[in-house]
Amino acid sequence: MDFDLTIEQQMLKDAVRTFVNKECPKEYATEIDEKEEFPIHLFPKMADLGMLALPFPEKYGGLGGNVIDEVIIIEELSRGVAAAGLTYFLSVCFGGKSIEYFGSEEQKTKFLPKLCKGEVMFSLALTEPEGGTDILGSLRTTADSKDGVYLINGQKTFITGAHVADFLVTIVRTNENAPRKAEGLSVFLVDAKSPGIEMNRLKKLGIRAMGSNEIFFSDVKVPVENLLGELNKGWYQIVSTLNNERVALAGLCVGLAQAAFEEALQYAKKREAFGKPIGQFQAIQHYLAEMVTSIETSRLLTYKAAWLQSVGRDNAVESAMAKLVASESAFDAATKGMRIFAGYGYTMDYPIQRLLRDSVLFLFAPITNEMIKNFIGESLRLGKSY
Repeated sequence: MDFDLTIEQQMLKDAVRTFVNKECPKEYATEIDEKEEFPIHLFPKMADLGMLALPFPEKYGGLGGNVIDEVIIIEELSRGVAAAGLTYFLSVCFGGKSIEYFGSEEQKTKFLPKLCKGEVMFSLALTEPEGGTDILGSLRTTADSKDGVYLINGQKTFITGAHVADFLVTIVRTNENAPRKAEGLSVFLVDAKSPGIEMNRLKKLGIRAMGSNEIFFSDVKVPVENLLGELNKGWYQIVSTLNNERVALAGLCVGLAQAAFEEALQYAKKREAFGKPIGQFQAIQHYLAEMVTSIETSRLLTYKAAWLQSVGRDNAVESAMAKLVASESAFDAATKGMRIFAGYGYTMDYPIQRLLRDSVLFLFAPITNEMIKNFIGESLRLGKSY
């Protein structure tokens, strides 16, 4: 077993870290969080450095990389600020990978080169008001064929980045009489500026620079050619996107956890009490030891899941495990960091409070950790618990 990154991967990691240190300093991360301002200028800069192109085939303007490269980039971006990691994540994972996995040749040729150049942004419109984890039971948004177009009607909620996206990868019901819940769903690339779309931005606790939205569809016209994949086979197709999502999200959480650990470690070295740095006290050392051990465990599992996917092996269970462990690690690291900072951590003057607010989201999004455990339990041939 070789756990080292390749020379090229290490160079990529160093390059992204340099980019983050330059473009996302702590002061900037604080500013966009307080202003709830999307870091739009980062997207074309990511394209200029080849980040957006890296995970895609060369024939579509990519650089021929793989999911490991994707995770490296997301981890390092999120170490700087979670909104930057999500900016990359939404368009590359939800948009680009969905098109690469099950789009037509025409769609790949049309959209992927634009994404690689930073000319188009995507968001995934999946969750609905009646439920997120139980999407098959709760999905009510429909698309009906009429006069050569599809008319979409319904509502989505908690749709991250929709307000800045050019296209919404939208999952709808196209056959309401399908015998099974997983059948009769389809995926469409919906122009986010289409007439009939109304968005309301939600007020959030964390990752405030990256808005989440309610979306209302009222007779939104979508061309037939914007059907992504096969009609009524959308759920079986989008599963591949969601599997990639869990690996990428695990990388994002590892980056968040690393940021919290670094903040706490630095503070423990300089903050003094009873005549010496608090990092010399056993209780503080135990917190930091637990944090770094949990982060390393999360990183190893995340990169194993990414490697499995990169070589074409089934990684559904490993990616679920990675999301579970990494999200819990990020929240735990931020929580322990708050205890190390104590009263100062409770003020808005230090980033640890932002990291705590940002990390709590991933305990239940985009899928709850309880549901992840159900899926892992099912893989042990224990039967469905839901």
